[in-house]
Amino acid sequence: MTKAYFILILTSFVVAGCGTTQVKRGNLGKVIEPQESRLILSTKNIVSVGDVMLRAGEYSKEGIKLETETFNLKDSQTTSVKHKQHTFIFSIPSGEYLLYSQNNEGSYYASEQPFSGLKGTKDGYGGLFVPNGSPSATEFYWNWNKAPNVLFAHQAMLLTPINGSIGKTSSALKNKNASIPSATLTYAGVASAQVRFVYKEFTADGYARPAFTQEVSLDYKPGGTYAYKSALFKVYKADSTSINFEIINPLY
Repeated sequence: MTKAYFILILTSFVVAGCGTTQVKRGNLGKVIEPQESRLILSTKNIVSVGDVMLRAGEYSKEGIKLETETFNLKDSQTTSVKHKQHTFIFSIPSGEYLLYSQNNEGSYYASEQPFSGLKGTKDGYGGLFVPNGSPSATEFYWNWNKAPNVLFAHQAMLLTPINGSIGKTSSALKNKNASIPSATLTYAGVASAQVRFVYKEFTADGYARPAFTQEVSLDYKPGGTYAYKSALFKVYKADSTSINFEIINPLY
């Protein structure tokens, strides 16, 4: 073998080695939004005549929640991946990974914490990929910069699959205008075997809307359940001074 031919073969191996990579461009598919669900409230109250019983939006934080599927990782892991002349090493944190997106092959779960870079690797922002029908994450994905609504990322195989459990987490749906109710229901006492209320609607600035003020009289029955607008409540006792009631559904 001539010296020139040997050098040519060696050069070919070096070039091939420089170009190899275990990283692919991952298409994260369709972003999955949290699912909205409504809680059934059971809140007991006692208010006096002339006091507000229900305020629209008052129970929106407790009454509506957003549910997100999670992939739960018990222990942190370390993984590495080769890309050309670089080896990236990450610490995969334990905790809840929130369902971010799905494609035909599986689901992407995002970490709220960064993947800490080890041995000179920068921190990455991403999560784990779980194939359809699998109990384990087989790949991880990341971007070097944290950004919302990402649809593409670097993706690579984990050194070993990571077992986890599928669960759900929930968060309250916050009402930005909860400080100013759009409507109220006020207790107005008992008369002629009827329990009385006053319903008022308000403008965005908090002013009452006269055309939307109504007096409501309903047959009084201790322990009865009453519905008005979106509200549903059970009245245990009502008299000329106060009302003892339980909120089942709030006023929206």
